[in-house]
Amino acid sequence: MQIIHQQINRDEKLGDQTGGSGHMGYVSYKLKNYSTRPLSSDRLEIEYSYCTYVETEFTYYPDNPPMEFQHSRRIVIDRDKKIVPKK
Repeated sequence: MQIIHQQINRDEKLGDQTGGSGHMGYVSYKLKNYSTRPLSSDRLEIEYSYCTYVETEFTYYPDNPPMEFQHSRRIVIDRDKKIVPKK
C-alpha cells in the first residue's frame, strides 16, 4: 500500500491548486483496488486503480459535485521494493 501511495503522489499533482483564472481548487484521490502478481522470483507486478477528485470553490452537493477522473496503473517492483523502470 505504501508503494502505491508513494507512486500516486509522484504521478499526480495533489493538494491545493490555483487555476489560470485565479480560482482555488483541491485535488485528492481514493485508492479503489489493487492486486499483485509475481513475475519472477525477484519481481512483482502491482496493478491498481484510483480516482482523483477535483474540488473547487464552486463544488457543492448534490448539484455540483467534485469532478472525478478514473485511473488504472501498473508498476513492477524488485525484491528491494524499488520500482523497476518500464522497458
